[in-house]
Amino acid sequence: MSIKNGGVVVQIALCDDNLNFLVQMEKHLHTLSQIKSVSAFSTLESFLLSVEEGAQYDAVLLDIHWNQTQNGMDVAKQLLRLSPRTQIIYVTGYGDRFAQQIFLQESNLSGYLIKPVDPTLLLSNLEKVAKTNATAPPMVTILSQGKPITLSVDEILYTESQGHTVLIHTTEEVISAYRRLDDIERLLPNGFFRCHKSYLVNLRQIRRIQQPDLLLKSGHKVPVSRARYAETKAAYLKFIGQSF
Repeated sequence: MSIKNGGVVVQIALCDDNLNFLVQMEKHLHTLSQIKSVSAFSTLESFLLSVEEGAQYDAVLLDIHWNQTQNGMDVAKQLLRLSPRTQIIYVTGYGDRFAQQIFLQESNLSGYLIKPVDPTLLLSNLEKVAKTNATAPPMVTILSQGKPITLSVDEILYTESQGHTVLIHTTEEVISAYRRLDDIERLLPNGFFRCHKSYLVNLRQIRRIQQPDLLLKSGHKVPVSRARYAETKAAYLKFIGQSF
């Protein structure tokens, strides 16, 4: 069995308190060549801890009913905040008992499977995850105040260096990270440019270049140094040319 269209689901998390199901499903997932990694968890706490420590999953096969104070739907809400790109495929042995609840809750829901899991339906769900990932913007994880924060690169407007701290200005907030700007620059994908020794700008966010500033679509102004003005302008024109 394989995932169509060359889609690759890089990393899967599997969460279930039924150890027999956990072992059998993990074995089955390893037979799918496009899945590079499977991480199995028998408790919700261990799964959440892995996410809080920076682990990134493209999808999680998540049991709904647990003999704990939390259930799978509670974890799904937390996951939307901790790792918004991780898609959730619910797995349950309770038929459609939870169907209405899960479709009303706020989560990154991708699928719903009933035990015993039909391999064909499982594969269809994973193909859906792969297709979504193929069109999604890249994500980066920043460690801020000891906690990982995962962002879409489209959310980042610009970053600025202030001493030993980098401030990451996003569409929603400003995130501080105890890193050098050089480290952040290496972390970010193509589409960001060092317009000033203390600033990195997201080229897709620029509205106009007019020295001494870059005017962003958000209304923010980002300094561009005289020495880097020509390079910044050339990088921007090249980038927008590639975008069309």
